[in-house]
Amino acid sequence: MSLERSRVTSLTSWTLWSLRVGVESVGVVWLVVVLLTVAVSMASSSLSAAAALSAGEALRAGTALWSLGFGGMVTSSSEDQGTLSLPLLGLTLAQAGWTWICVRRARPTRPAAGVAIVLAATAVAVLACLTGPAGLEIWPAVGGITVITGVVVAVQLQRAGKGWVDLNRWWDRRPHWVEPALSLAYGAARALALLSLLVVVAAVLVGAGRVSVLHDSLARGGFVSIAGLVLLQVGWVPTLLIWACSWLIGAGFSVGTGTVFAPDRVVAGNVPTLPLLGLLPATPLSTVGLWLPLVVTAGAMVAAWRRRAVLNALRVRYAVSAAGLAALVVAGGVGLLCVAASGSVGPGRMTDVGPQVLYTVI
Repeated sequence: MSLERSRVTSLTSWTLWSLRVGVESVGVVWLVVVLLTVAVSMASSSLSAAAALSAGEALRAGTALWSLGFGGMVTSSSEDQGTLSLPLLGLTLAQAGWTWICVRRARPTRPAAGVAIVLAATAVAVLACLTGPAGLEIWPAVGGITVITGVVVAVQLQRAGKGWVDLNRWWDRRPHWVEPALSLAYGAARALALLSLLVVVAAVLVGAGRVSVLHDSLARGGFVSIAGLVLLQVGWVPTLLIWACSWLIGAGFSVGTGTVFAPDRVVAGNVPTLPLLGLLPATPLSTVGLWLPLVVTAGAMVAAWRRRAVLNALRVRYAVSAAGLAALVVAGGVGLLCVAASGSVGPGRMTDVGPQVLYTVI
């Protein structure tokens, strides 16, 4: 009887912990975004009898903004304003990091506990979407939350040795050249990320004046409104890094149908008054732009050189296989990131915004 009671107590304990983690991991991030949106809305509007109604509209707008980090869209009642679907990848990263912290603190001991965490997170995402605008535009966020939570839980369980045994057995049977390939891919990805960051820093130095002018034209309503606008821009910084990566590779990106921003070519057009778009290059790099993608090749060569001892220990065919797998992993990862950094920022031609995915991958 005592053994049975112990099992029931243990089951109840991890079930409650799983539900708590699911609620905390999603509910806290949603609440922060909504509260910030309501605060900015109240600070920007005059205090009047309509303040309560504006708070309700701000709640729906906050939920819509929250959904942008996970596949949702923000639509306007006016057709002239179009749809905003450019993902807030900064919010996506914040959600993934917070979920990681919550799951690690809970220390799930079995796959069933992980499933309970994912189900709880999905349920909270559904409840959050119910507070948003009418329509189906924000509901893809439920799937995004489910995927993020599921990946985090699966990785945590596998790292703790409490995940799926068959997956561990399959990984143990991997070819011996796979690990050097993944190490090479990791090094190349780090080099590409560092180079992309340097491109963004250079763009900030060149376009700081334009960004300041655009920011001042939008920042109204005091400190709270300014802070809200800055936080919104921060949410798109990872998106900007991916655009910089596509630009550095040579494929470039577009901000509107018919536009191109690449090292050797710039075809610009009218863009929304978004401060971050003040960093867009105004002119190409002429002849230098044709050779700039070689910097990426040099970065990959440096990554391979640092791992030359491991690669030299492999036979030629295995070293070639490792290099090929590393190239596929990096290209696939960059391609997925380019898709995630694409969307729309308005009506008409503004529905085509983001990197040139196919050219970037190739």
